[in-house]
Amino acid sequence: MTNALIIAGMAIINLLVRCPLFILAHRVRLPLIVERGLAHTPIAVLTAFVLPAALHLDQAPNGADILNPDLAAAGVAAVTSWFSKNVILTVVVGMAVAIGLRLFV
Repeated sequence: MTNALIIAGMAIINLLVRCPLFILAHRVRLPLIVERGLAHTPIAVLTAFVLPAALHLDQAPNGADILNPDLAAAGVAAVTSWFSKNVILTVVVGMAVAIGLRLFV
């Protein structure tokens, strides 16, 4: 099976699954509790990506190392986010701390 055929098949399946949802989405009204829960989804997904990386869970077997630059940068970024409520500032500060700690520690 060629790569082009596989990609075309995945595209067709993706369209068949997603298009009806987009076409019918304006007719469905979600309950308020579901809308409130979905509002927190980006935070949960971001945490699911960032936390394992910050804890270096991929470098097990001994588990997380408390004194690592990524964890410190994640903590500083969390504090920055809490006080500033600015996503760009949070990313810049987090990256600056991570890079600075990796270069100088």
